[in-house]
Amino acid sequence: MTNSDCIVLGHALALTTSDWIALGSTLATLTGVIVSVFVLWKQLGKLSDQLFMQQFADYTKRYQDIILHFPEDINKHDFDFVGRSDYHQTMRYIRAYFDLCFEEWYLNERHLIDKETWVVWGGGMKTALSKTAFRQAWEIIKNDTSYGKKFENYIASLL
Repeated sequence: MTNSDCIVLGHALALTTSDWIALGSTLATLTGVIVSVFVLWKQLGKLSDQLFMQQFADYTKRYQDIILHFPEDINKHDFDFVGRSDYHQTMRYIRAYFDLCFEEWYLNERHLIDKETWVVWGGGMKTALSKTAFRQAWEIIKNDTSYGKKFENYIASLL
């Protein structure tokens, strides 16, 4: 490199006051964009958490509304639908329960809920289907309602 090259190179790197102002403005704009993107990312995470909590609360409320209408003895081993005066009301709410189970299963199949939520919901279904009333009800419901083969196979795997 010759002296004349250094002068040209040095002269090319010399910044005027307006160049410094432009550079500062560009850096400030870039910093603002980075901060804005970070804040937006954090807000989207919080919004996602809020939507999850709302969905979870909605499903929990629906579940509670259903089970509050079950007869007190529904969890007994010797529960039997035959001759019960509350047969139709109980079946209406057990049907609503299986509809809710189908929705939860479908959300899981589409990967729209996290694994931890599915463990809770799937575990609840397994527990319910370990009870006589729910097994009897499923035998009745599967003969007049179709949830699709995949869900019906899932329920069969829990029985």
